[in-house]
Amino acid sequence: MYHGDDAYMWEENRTKKYKGIDIIEFYQKEAIKRKNTIPKKTFYNRFLKIGDHIMISKPYEEKFEEKRYKISLYELLKNVYYEEVFGINISSKRKKEVYRNNISFENFTIGDIVLATSPGFHIQGAIRHAAIFDSRRYHGSVDDECLLTAEPNKGVIYESIRFYHENFGEAWGLYVPNTTLQQRIAVVDEIAKHIGERYYWSAHKSNSKVWYCSLVPWRGYYKITGIDIDYNDGYWVLPIDIFMSEYTEVFEYSRG
Repeated sequence: MYHGDDAYMWEENRTKKYKGIDIIEFYQKEAIKRKNTIPKKTFYNRFLKIGDHIMISKPYEEKFEEKRYKISLYELLKNVYYEEVFGINISSKRKKEVYRNNISFENFTIGDIVLATSPGFHIQGAIRHAAIFDSRRYHGSVDDECLLTAEPNKGVIYESIRFYHENFGEAWGLYVPNTTLQQRIAVVDEIAKHIGERYYWSAHKSNSKVWYCSLVPWRGYYKITGIDIDYNDGYWVLPIDIFMSEYTEVFEYSRG
């Protein structure tokens, strides 16, 4: 059943593409995503909390007690693996672990969100990275640069699927239900206008001149649809905020 603009577009473009998107394929994949929705509570035991608010990835070491996180940030960071934390390189005496996942993008449609993480402490919260999917740039290869995000020293960029497969131990696919194909195209097109603009992690999320990874999908959806996918309306919008949002649903997951 289609309504409003979607119904008109469907009748007028029954055998055509709409702004580069195959309409029939889009709705087929939407139906698959609704069928494959995974309850978010399925993943809650993957995370730990600091106090009542910040959430961090559950370490592999089961004996690594939560009280270890009660110490100062400085003391904690001295003991973690080398991480790139919001663009700040933190050295470590231990070798960095290699993490991988194999999340499939076959059921992703334009405007879907990918979140990715690896075990251990991250200032970003339980989930380290976020991007938004542009299906028009995906041709079935892991080397297709089809994920809009923002990175330190690079700003807003397109990244490849390979980057997500080879740098994170877990990844999730999420979508924003009750948004139209036109809206999702507009979300991606809006963000693409800002390719190359500056990365700056500590800026308030309302600062439209700078970016960080999870700000990319949040700002696109907020500006185009008015939907706020930041679940706690904080100073920043972190990847975990997008995961926890009542306006997003999980339809894909991979753990290495």
